[in-house]
Amino acid sequence: MTKHINFSHAGMDLNKVPFERFHRLFYPQVAAVIAATDGERVGGLLASSIMPVSFNPPRVATALGKNHTTTQLVEKSQHFSVNWLSHEHVEKMELLSKPAAASTVDKLKECGLMHRPGENTGAPILRDASAYLECRVATRLDTGDHILYVAEVVDARALDDFGEYWAFRVYKPVLYVGSARTNWPKFLKFPSE
Repeated sequence: MTKHINFSHAGMDLNKVPFERFHRLFYPQVAAVIAATDGERVGGLLASSIMPVSFNPPRVATALGKNHTTTQLVEKSQHFSVNWLSHEHVEKMELLSKPAAASTVDKLKECGLMHRPGENTGAPILRDASAYLECRVATRLDTGDHILYVAEVVDARALDDFGEYWAFRVYKPVLYVGSARTNWPKFLKFPSE
């Protein structure tokens, strides 16, 4: 006979989360801008699914939606950058979270985000980034409606606010809380002192 175990937390029962909403359990997460170019067009999108996956060699992974122009640019160039912006750029990040018109040549500039080519890959590096990674795709995996990229980090830079860890004196991250259709904001600013 199998005994039913009632899991609870502080005396409260845990509710079943529908599969179409399980990903919301991961929020809030720090949002970063993934940027890429094919030499003609420049794209950028907000991503929260970014993580280190190897220290030696230095590698990160990110999952990008198949229908994004930026994903197409990564597919073509095999390079991208990861850019962390501080909270004073949250309005530009909001603009970046919206789809670009098919005729858009430079989505980053349209959102007020100036950039320069990365020294190692040519991937766009945001002028106002508090930190960035320049990445070269090592492998990709089709996971369904997203593509998981594992990429070699070929350059990593950060403000003096980063030593061994962030001190949060200058850099105040923006937290992405998900895009659920509610009256909640999509982004939360990291609390200031």
